[in-house]
Amino acid sequence: MKLRNNSAVLIIGLCFIFSLVVLNPAGAQSPRRIKVLVNTEQQAMGNQDEVQGSGSIIIRRGGAQPSGRVSGGNRRTTVQRSTGVFTVVQDGGESILSVATRVPQNQVSFYRDYAGRVGYIDRPITFTEVGTSLRVAASALADNRIRVRLTPRISYFSAERSGAIDFTEATTEVIVANGQPLSLGGSENRTHELTQHILGYSERTSSSETDLIITATLQ
Repeated sequence: MKLRNNSAVLIIGLCFIFSLVVLNPAGAQSPRRIKVLVNTEQQAMGNQDEVQGSGSIIIRRGGAQPSGRVSGGNRRTTVQRSTGVFTVVQDGGESILSVATRVPQNQVSFYRDYAGRVGYIDRPITFTEVGTSLRVAASALADNRIRVRLTPRISYFSAERSGAIDFTEATTEVIVANGQPLSLGGSENRTHELTQHILGYSERTSSSETDLIITATLQ
């Protein structure tokens, strides 16, 4: 009787170990996560030169005494701004960052009943998001690299068709090193302004550069 009990305990233990191996096999890992950071860096520089003159005439008995002066100055400013947004996706998955407004839309559908030769019109109300969104997809590659696909989408009400919604969509796919930032491009803006005064002038020049940088990191 004692041997049978020991055998039963041994069989139950082996079954338990077998179930652990089947449910959690060796080497099985949960899907890795990838953090994708989209950063915007802006640097603005301004330069202002100004020359201003002033004068006056003092009249006294017996004559007039003029007086005047000229003043000038120079001012330079440099401003740096950095803003970013990030999302975390599973390896091979995607996520959507959306800033939009849900608006109702009236859809008209015509249905025909061929058996009864009658038709009716259905007017369901659906909600559509109008705004901007960024779809981010990422997958890990060999050599510690990551493939990232960015799809920005902008939707807006059509100016030509009443009640219609148009959208613009573009896709960019890049391969980046793990944790290393990569510049996707940017824009540059320069302005020059010259103002003439009665006694002097002022000149202003400004320039700004905006860079779009992406960083993907395995978690």
